[in-house]
Amino acid sequence: MSRFDYTAATRRELVSLIRSNKLFCCQQSFLVGLLHGSRLTPFARARKNLRRRLANCLQSILPDSQKIICRGARIWLPGLDQLFLREKFVDRMRIVSGASRVSHCHVAFLQGLFVAHGYIQSPSRGYHLEFRLQGSWLAAAFRKVAAGLRLKFCFYQHEQYKSFYLKSGRRIARLLNLLGLFERGLEFSDLLATRNLLSQVNRQVNSETANINRLINAAESSIAHIRELLTWEDQEIWTESLHQMAQMRLRYPHDSIESLGKRFEPPLTKSAVNHRLRRIKALHAKIFSQTVDRSQPS
Repeated sequence: MSRFDYTAATRRELVSLIRSNKLFCCQQSFLVGLLHGSRLTPFARARKNLRRRLANCLQSILPDSQKIICRGARIWLPGLDQLFLREKFVDRMRIVSGASRVSHCHVAFLQGLFVAHGYIQSPSRGYHLEFRLQGSWLAAAFRKVAAGLRLKFCFYQHEQYKSFYLKSGRRIARLLNLLGLFERGLEFSDLLATRNLLSQVNRQVNSETANINRLINAAESSIAHIRELLTWEDQEIWTESLHQMAQMRLRYPHDSIESLGKRFEPPLTKSAVNHRLRRIKALHAKIFSQTVDRSQPS
């Protein structure tokens, strides 16, 4: 699904939701977010795949006397007083501003605003939801509603519009659920949980791989030291315990420290094995550092 198809499908769902909403105040709030244009000649802009559905929705929520004229990508509503709708919406915002409950009219406003100005990216491509708003009134109303619903949007200013956007899958899922798009919110939540699980598995695999690589490097370094010490002319350097450890390390080069310790009779702890290997490393450093010092000219 392309980015326009996913946004268009989301807009169609929102139009269906407001059409089934029988609250007159919510229908008016939806129109406040939806309409463009001047006071008495407002219009709604919609793509071809949404235009007929939106026109039918407007016909069902507006009085029978209201004219609806479709011309190109615009649906005109001549005579509808857009200023009156905005004033009524501002009054509702004042009423709910001191209340702790969520206003259904605020949600309806965001539904209309998304149909007119919203964009959402398919979650398979990433997390991005955005409102691009022109004019100072819509931006101010959006800030007020978002604050009332505790929605935290990022913001940037463009030459032609003000953009409010979300990049968090969790916040997008919350907004979709708030708008009544529960299936899409669940889609985001499921994908977010799946990606978090995969990320956790990858971190664990990377950690285990790094541990294995460190063990292999340590074993190879220890084996190299043992072989050099075994070629040293004076083999009196070995104690019985260190010589036994050296032979066991050469015999089982791929064993972990714990597995190597279990091969002894009686078995050795990891601490004991590490202690003997460190003593072999120190012995190697002592002997061959002295050899290098003697070989250098005075």
